Amino acid sequence: MFRCLNRSTLRLQCSWEESLSLAKAAGFEGSDLEIETAGAASRYADALARHGLRPGGSKLPFHFRDDAAATNEGLARLEQHARIASEIGCVRFYTFVPSWSDTLPWRENFAFHIKRLGPIASVLATHGCRLGLEFLGPKTLRDGRKYAFVHTLSQMLDLCEAVGPNCGLLLDAWHWHTSLGTLEDILALSAEQVVYVHINDAPAGIPIEQHTDHHRRVHGETGVIDLPGFLDALRTIGYDGPVTPEPFVNEFKEQPPEDVLSRVGARFQDVWTRTPRPRLPERMKVVALGRKKAWLVEQPLPRPEGNQVVLRLRTTLLCGSNMKAFFADGEQINGGHEGAGEVVAVAHSTRLKPGDRVALAPITACGICDDCLKGDVIFCRNRPRFQGNFAQFTKVSDVMCTKLPEDVSDLHGAMLGCGLGPAFEAVRAVGARAFAPVIVSGLGPVGLGAVALAAFMGAEVIGLDPEEYRRKLACSVGASAVLDSTVPEVREQLLEITRGRGVVHGIECSGTESGERLLIELAAVRGKIAMVGENHGTIPISPSKDFIRKGLTLVGCWHTNLNDAHDLLDFIRRSPNTIDRLITHTFGFDEVQAAFETFAGRQCAKVALLPWK
Repeated sequence: MFRCLNRSTLRLQCSWEESLSLAKAAGFEGSDLEIETAGAASRYADALARHGLRPGGSKLPFHFRDDAAATNEGLARLEQHARIASEIGCVRFYTFVPSWSDTLPWRENFAFHIKRLGPIASVLATHGCRLGLEFLGPKTLRDGRKYAFVHTLSQMLDLCEAVGPNCGLLLDAWHWHTSLGTLEDILALSAEQVVYVHINDAPAGIPIEQHTDHHRRVHGETGVIDLPGFLDALRTIGYDGPVTPEPFVNEFKEQPPEDVLSRVGARFQDVWTRTPRPRLPERMKVVALGRKKAWLVEQPLPRPEGNQVVLRLRTTLLCGSNMKAFFADGEQINGGHEGAGEVVAVAHSTRLKPGDRVALAPITACGICDDCLKGDVIFCRNRPRFQGNFAQFTKVSDVMCTKLPEDVSDLHGAMLGCGLGPAFEAVRAVGARAFAPVIVSGLGPVGLGAVALAAFMGAEVIGLDPEEYRRKLACSVGASAVLDSTVPEVREQLLEITRGRGVVHGIECSGTESGERLLIELAAVRGKIAMVGENHGTIPISPSKDFIRKGLTLVGCWHTNLNDAHDLLDFIRRSPNTIDRLITHTFGFDEVQAAFETFAGRQCAKVALLPWK
């Protein structure tokens, strides 16, 4: 594999022969040919030899989509070009295939390209040359067109196979990236399937579906495309041909060629020699649950696609909803939905890069529906398949990730999930404020989070729970009073604490009928109650007595809006000791049974699993 120059792709304002000395000085090892039919092979061979450069490739000398007469004339010129090129060892020709048609449906267009490209491949084959076909990846090229055509690597391989045995890919990093290609796609190729390679970069901060074909960057200048990985994959499969920059930078036309090549050559050297990111392992450990047992099994490591990223999970937290699988008779594998870790692989995310530390919102979301765009990812109606977070690695949409500041640990950051997210939404929904009583029913991990948040805001927090352990823990994170929710006099106690007014701000986290009815019945006039604890059953409701005559507001709180995540992070940063109290136990993956037994015993708050311990 060698660094190759094509004068025209860099808009160089000099002749082909003048470009050769500049190319050598900039670190290039070869150059494409610009063949003239009347030229002799020795002219090109001697020019390349004087500068110590190898022959790269040559574009087709005609447009194969022209009418039949022009195509026949072009085939005659190609015969002469191929003869000259093959005499000096240049055996790679290339062209591109449009990814659309306004006249031909896919099947008819496929047949048209076989008819036109087949004779070209045959002419080249007689001289020992190969034909490289370039697919065009950007979605914007197909927008507004009547018929889409070949625009991915796999589709182009089908066309190449139909055209002829000496036909393969012109693999362009830009088109590979914009077509949502992966390194695995390249690693699945053989060296013989790749005829020629273009390299470039993409602008930062633009969603991949909005990339336009001539809005590119010089390779390595933005790092959006994983070029070290791209080149490493090509080396791995044994590709030994030219790699040519094609950034389409218009301002290069106004700059001295030596300045252009100095800039491009320096970037080439950087991406050429940079160590690629470590390859991900093939398999990982994940947690399996069922029949009051928790154990480890192995699964294939996920690979990212589209806007997805792969995280090396440093911590994952147990949630009350996971206990159903723990006690069930069946078997659930990898069911967790909380955690934090480091991004180790991206596909085409414009929001995250490897090395970013992030916390995860529960489950996953599409990122593009109306609810997602408003930050309400929890309500996404186009939810992709969920990978699961009881694992050493997980795959999620980048929209579900919140970057963690340096002063927030992975363990604390993981509390952005169910540990604090639903509670934060509830505290805001009921309008908790300084000095006002806030009643929190149910002091499990979510209820304890609500206590801590409301207390942080200066509210007078009263907690309700039958477990003495949890009542004591609630006091340690900010509750001013705690009551046993099972004693008959709890109603009178609550009314006394609220000075007879009743529940003005209530947060129901127990998910029990008794807890829900207690807050509704004791609700004050214009009271607000947030329902957080899951209860898939029903409770008696009197619209007149419970709501109309009190002006009661009852609001469901599933999880916080992601646009509020940074406010919640501020709480975590300012209250590290409180967060430490909310995470009462940590276990390594080899202690997963003990972790679930501890959580089931209810003498705990949040329980964390450390996948690499």
